[in-house]
Amino acid sequence: MNFTDELVAAFPASNPVPPVLRQAMEFLEALGCVRHYRTGGRYMTLHPEPEYNNSAITAFHVPDSADTAQWTACEDPRVNERLSIFLRTGGDGSWAGLWLDDHDQQRIVHLGSGSGSVMLCVLTHSTQDLLRLLAIGYNEHCWPEEFTRTPAELREQQYAEDDYPAPPRALRAYVERTLGLSVPARASDIISSTTSMDAHESSDPFWNWLKQVRND
Repeated sequence: MNFTDELVAAFPASNPVPPVLRQAMEFLEALGCVRHYRTGGRYMTLHPEPEYNNSAITAFHVPDSADTAQWTACEDPRVNERLSIFLRTGGDGSWAGLWLDDHDQQRIVHLGSGSGSVMLCVLTHSTQDLLRLLAIGYNEHCWPEEFTRTPAELREQQYAEDDYPAPPRALRAYVERTLGLSVPARASDIISSTTSMDAHESSDPFWNWLKQVRND
């Protein structure tokens, strides 16, 4: 089984991988973006060779229902099937997932590690916007304070030359040409607001849903 099929099969039927995301992943897999851990598992980055280097962080992973249960503090499958965590967004242990909201709409949500990023909210309102976001070229997508800067600005200001991956040119071309979507310069052009897990209240629907199911 190829990686994309393995990932898709791990999602519940009630909250499946959207076709546009599956097709983008199949495109990346065909380019050779799947990597192997020494221990045996697989993951998929945004970069094929020779663009890929070991500093690349953002990557697709096969979701594990146990990770969802850890976040929801709940064993009810009707609850946990609404959230599948599949995209690594930060080296600190932050992730993004596919969430089915109260109106049966699929959203991409962010789950900060808590020890680094504390962003806990809807990240993008569609998978198309997720692909636009990934195509911009950030190495990590867990730091909202960086969303007003371009990847090139971050690379110049904060990183040594070899510590920040090249932009995912093939993915960007796919998003622009195949999907016909625009790719902005900055994440803030897609993500207008974020919420911290430490906030006392929020209008963010995912933040409120998670607090409710956890009885926080």
